[in-house]
Parts: sequence; C-alpha cells; structure tokens
Amino acid sequence: MRVRWTILSGLAGALLSPPSGAEGQLPAGADTLLARLTTEAIASAPVILRSDARARAGSTRVRPAGALPDPMANLGVMDLTLPRFGFRQSDFTEVDFEISQQFPWPGTLGAQTRAARALARGATSETAVLRREVAVRVATLYYRLRYVITAKQILAQQRTLVESTVEIATARYGTGSVSQSDPLQARIALARLVTEQASLRAEEAGIRADLRAVRGLRGAEQLLVPPLDADSVALIVEDADSLHGAHLSGPDPLGTHPRLEAQRAAVEAADATARAEGLSARPDFEVSARYGARPLGSDFFSAFVGVRIPLWAGRKRRLLAQAARIDAEAERRGLDEEQAALTAELERTLADARAGAIRLRLLVSSVLPLTREGVDAALRGYRTGQSDFLNVFAAVDTHYRAELEAAEVAAEHLTHLVMLEQLLAQEDAP
Repeated sequence: MRVRWTILSGLAGALLSPPSGAEGQLPAGADTLLARLTTEAIASAPVILRSDARARAGSTRVRPAGALPDPMANLGVMDLTLPRFGFRQSDFTEVDFEISQQFPWPGTLGAQTRAARALARGATSETAVLRREVAVRVATLYYRLRYVITAKQILAQQRTLVESTVEIATARYGTGSVSQSDPLQARIALARLVTEQASLRAEEAGIRADLRAVRGLRGAEQLLVPPLDADSVALIVEDADSLHGAHLSGPDPLGTHPRLEAQRAAVEAADATARAEGLSARPDFEVSARYGARPLGSDFFSAFVGVRIPLWAGRKRRLLAQAARIDAEAERRGLDEEQAALTAELERTLADARAGAIRLRLLVSSVLPLTREGVDAALRGYRTGQSDFLNVFAAVDTHYRAELEAAEVAAEHLTHLVMLEQLLAQEDAP
C-alpha cells in the first residue's frame, strides 16, 4: 500500500507542475515564431498575390485613363482622270495628307483619371484587408496549435496517472478492499482519455496542414511549436489592455482601416464616373488640318474645327450618368454599413478579449490554486483513510480539466489580442 501511495503522490505532483518548455512565454507581439509564420503567409498567400497584382494593374490604368484619344492621320489621292487613272492630266488631281485630333469636353479626362485612381486605391486597400485577414488566420491556427500541444502534454500526464489508477483500483478490488465500481470507473476514465488523445492528434495534424496551406507549402515540415503557459499569458494581459486603451482613446481608432478606405475609394470612383458620364453627354471637339499637293497646280492647305453633336445623349449618356450616380449612392450606403460592421466587430472582439482576460485571471489566480489544494487535500485524506480512492481521482480530474480550460482560454485570449492589433493598426495612406 505504501508503494502505491508513493506512485500516486508522484504522479499527482507531476500533474500539478507546469508543462515542460512553457517557461519564457512571450507576448503576442514578441512571438518570433508567429511573426515568421505570418510573414511567410503574407508573402506567399495566393489570395494576396492575386489582389496585389490587381492593385498594380489598377495603378497602371491611371495614366491611360486621362490620355487624349489617338490622333487620326489620312493619306490619299483624289481626282485621278479616268479611264487610266491619270495623275498628271488634270489640275484637280492632288495628294492629300490630313491629321485630326479629338478633344473631349473640358473636365472629362480629369474625371476619368480620378475614377481610375480611386479604383486603384481601393484595390490597394483590398490587398491590405487581405493581409490583415491572413495575419488573423495564421494567429488563430498558431495559438490553437499551441493549445493542442499543451493539451497533449497535460493529457499524457493525466493518462499516466489514470493508468496507474486502474492498476491500483484493480489490485484493491482483488483484495476486496473496494467494490468493483472503482476499477470500472477508472477504466472508463482511461478510455475517455484515449479518445481525447486521438482527437487531439487528428486536430494537430489538421492545424499543421492548414498552417502549411496558408503559407503555400507542400509536403511535411518540422515545425517546433512551444506549449502555452497560462500563468505567463496572464502577465501580459495588463500591458495589452493599456496598449489597446491608448489606441481607443483617439477620436476615430478605425478611421484608417483598409476596409473603410476601400469603401471610400469605391464612393470616390463612382462619383468620378458619374461626372465623366455626365460630361460625355456634352459636345466633343475635333481639330484637323489637311495639306493637298497638286502636280499641275498650286498646293492647298485646309484647317477644320468640328463639334460632335450629342443628339442622342438623352437615350445613352444621360442615362449612364444617372446610373453612375445611383451606384455612388449605393456605395455610400455600403460605407455606412461597413463602418457599422467594423465598429460592431471591434466591440465584439474587445468584449471577448476582456472576458477572456477575466476568465484567465480567475483560472490562474483562483481556480487552479484551489484545484491544486483539492488534490493535496484528497491525497492527505486518502493517506489517512478519511477519503476513498475515487475522491482522489475526482480531484485530480478536476485539476486536469481546469488546466485544459486555462490553456484554451489563454490561446483564445492571445488570438483576440492579435485580432485587436489588426483592427486597430494604423494604415499608411496608399
């Protein structure tokens, strides 16, 4: 009996100790491994590369949007005498060279340029939005993976303890010291741990695959991810709260968010398009010059100024301008909707982060110490014969579940910190 007690006390003491490799926990902003994974994902994510290519294409279209139409050059011969197409038989025969240039109504090219520039700025902002989304995606996977690794360590310790519990309960049942329910309960608990362990393995494999996919990697890799330490994560909560409080104290913490910038650019592009369509309903001008060379007479020079008459503008251009104004109004409604959605997302993330901070503090400062004391009390009672074996097992299992909860809350809280960081980051003007 003394040997069994020694084994049980040693395993419980190992369970109450923090997981190995959890010391030196780094804050979210100083986690070099997360920073490296995020950089790799942003540099290689196909969705970002595609969006960046579209943004560069939009920037390339800005200059052509404000260019004049190509000039027109004509070269020909007129008034050749028939039936032999004689060239030097009539003084009306001449060789003509004509060049002409169209000029849209003043302001049309400027409006087209502003529309193209706004579309390019919107595409650049969309790329910035995708970068933030990828950063959050990587952080979510990374911290979930750290939780899974931590849970596997805690579960391995718990499984070792339960396996010894099964042996002790079976031996005591063989001597008639306990009823058959003790070894049965211990075996049930062991089976549950085995299923949890299988689930954690499958989840870890899936998360690692997702991390490779988001970084554009194929095949296996050796990625050493440290476990989480809930106590160390709790230490950075106060610093994170003060940092985000400084951001939130500004007049508009979300003012430069790329989602709003993209929507503002869409409004500006729609307004500029509406103006360009409206100006296109006005006359265009054309200036042309012609030189005629006569082999038998004097040469001629002619100049013309033409005006395009927008006779059917009411059926085409004005309707297009009206449609563009409706588009602009729709984009303004979209901007209001985006502002409301982004504000709600910030409030929800702040609420989740603050709730996670409270839960983490309570778990670290109250729940985990109490469960440790519960294990110690159950072990003392079991040693003196004041409590049975299942009470010890229940106390150890309660502490095990509390450690899992603390690790999960710590991972979720660190993820929320990254989400807040991406929401409140100041974006440079494109």
